Amino acid sequence: MASKLAGSLLCIAALAARPVAAELPDPGDWLQVDAPAQDLETRIGFVEVRGHAARRGLRPQDFAIAVDVSESTLRPSGWDVDGDGPRGRSDPELIARLAAQPDLPAGLLARLEESDFDDSVLAAELAAAAALIDRLDLDRYRVALVAFSDQAKVLAPLGSTRAQLASALAGLRTDFPRYLRGTNFGDAIAAAQLALVPDGSLEPSPTRERSILFLSDGEPTLPPHGDSARQHALWATNAAAAAGIRVHAFELGNRGRPDGDVFEAMARAGGGHFERLEQAGDAIARLRRTDLVGLVELRVENATTRQPARALRSFPDGSFDGFVELAPGRNQLEFEAAASDGARARVERFVDYDATPPRSAEEARAQRAQQEALLEELRHRTQETQVWADMERERRARRLELRVDPGGD
Repeated sequence: MASKLAGSLLCIAALAARPVAAELPDPGDWLQVDAPAQDLETRIGFVEVRGHAARRGLRPQDFAIAVDVSESTLRPSGWDVDGDGPRGRSDPELIARLAAQPDLPAGLLARLEESDFDDSVLAAELAAAAALIDRLDLDRYRVALVAFSDQAKVLAPLGSTRAQLASALAGLRTDFPRYLRGTNFGDAIAAAQLALVPDGSLEPSPTRERSILFLSDGEPTLPPHGDSARQHALWATNAAAAAGIRVHAFELGNRGRPDGDVFEAMARAGGGHFERLEQAGDAIARLRRTDLVGLVELRVENATTRQPARALRSFPDGSFDGFVELAPGRNQLEFEAAASDGARARVERFVDYDATPPRSAEEARAQRAQQEALLEELRHRTQETQVWADMERERRARRLELRVDPGGD
């Protein structure tokens, strides 16, 4: 499954401040259609559509993904992340690489040999981050990657290339044993802030939006003693907010932890959003839908046939793609988007489909090859969107079950 989806503090601030509002583009400008070109002529019965619907996202953005690597993340995520079935086991090559490492935690190899590491909470976090990064336009979005347990470390600095980010995620898959300790939310937010603002500035950026995507399945345990761990997390979040950094908190797999409200408090203090995912594996589908651009609705339709786009995908940076089936002759394609501030935008494209038979065998072969390539991509994306839809449907069903029977017997 992971291959289909892929291919997430300086000092304590006295007062928290909301991030500065971005200067928004005119309503007619924030929906951009990159393909098809206007008045395109084609001899293929469907066409790919691509573009951006980014009410806030036309402003460049920076964000850091903070990944929890504490001991609890070795637990099952609730999803078959690597697609090898319920009887899957940890990759033997991974086991061999880990066995060669010095100072491996006692009992770790035995634990991994009995389970499937690639279905763990940590594996789901890595898959979710990879799925998000894979779709971002890194010319407009600069990304940093942070790993944390009792301490936090920047694995990839802000502005890393796609290859560097992928390498950092792959490295964490084998380096995770050096973490696997307590859980320090405050240090994670602090490291993410420093990654976003290396010069230490406490002023919100006038030109870029900044966000932290915070992923954890646990509760803060450090610093110890009383409520210190929770307070440290909130102080760090307040400091980030004062510097104009939103904090989006994803609570992975909480079933009533005593400090579960810390995630919601962090998101509220950090001007971001909070989401509790009953199963950690849900993050794979959910993280890619993080709202970085203020997009709440997207519709693409062939107005000539009244048929919606197929395999329509939209991503956190506002980019979207899909396929539209064409009728012979002139087709009017409609693109409509709605933003979180109530703005709406609409764009039209006209495509002429020449359905007459090819004039030669060579033309027929070329046309068939082009059509088969598009159909193969359509099948792949349809499968991908179906996986995402299944994950979201199961997640909603579990939430409904919890509401109906919150306490069991």
